[in-house]
Amino acid sequence: MKNKRIYMCEDSIEGIFTAIYDAWSSRYGHEYNRIEVFMKHESERNLELFSEYIYVKTDQEKAVKVSKSVKEKISMEAYDMVCHGAWSDREEKADIIYRFLILGFSMGAKIVNHLVNDTVMSLFEMNRNVSNEANHCLGFLRFKEINNHILLAKINPKNDIIRLVAPHFSDRLSNENFIIYDENRKSCVVHKAGYPWIYTIGDNLNLDNILSFSNAEEEFQSLWKIFFETIGIEERKNDKLQRNNLPLRHRNNMPEFNKSEM
Repeated sequence: MKNKRIYMCEDSIEGIFTAIYDAWSSRYGHEYNRIEVFMKHESERNLELFSEYIYVKTDQEKAVKVSKSVKEKISMEAYDMVCHGAWSDREEKADIIYRFLILGFSMGAKIVNHLVNDTVMSLFEMNRNVSNEANHCLGFLRFKEINNHILLAKINPKNDIIRLVAPHFSDRLSNENFIIYDENRKSCVVHKAGYPWIYTIGDNLNLDNILSFSNAEEEFQSLWKIFFETIGIEERKNDKLQRNNLPLRHRNNMPEFNKSEM
């Protein structure tokens, strides 16, 4: 019996596509291949016996080839599903995408509706989870005005949704300079007034130099907190329901819940 080959790749769509390209090109047999990503929250990994670990270096050319094949040989809808799946925080996501594409290249465009298959259903659930969190974030996200009239919002989502919320705010705040910063992944979206938004790694952004609030922002925050407290009805307070609708992880970046600054 063959040893299993486990391809370890970067946690990005480009990294996953590179691993898929290498695994497919090896002709070792799909049933003996598995793809995993380096998850940022992992402190250590338990290595499996009788398995060969192959560490994959992200290759843009290979990733583009896989991307092009998915769009042309399956469908654009399948490509979108794969991209959303790659933004999930689910640890098995890379291998699920790999198995989905194996089926997709065989079945074609109809694969996206083949929900009786466990792999397709798993990818569908990952898509739904990512999309739901992105939609929730549109209501939870709070901008604060910092120096130079730049709007800054910090988020800490479970999934990598920053590129899904960016178009919404780019459209509605087209005349504003703003930054949306993902604290978990140290990545951000930067928008300059009148220009398209760009995605970049947070290491390229010196947050220490831009964390000072403007005078107007401090006044607005104070007024917003007073308004929030005033409209609340103590007798109808339901902390459990509130936590279900608004997870605690979002509240550190929402001024109405940060009473220490009142």
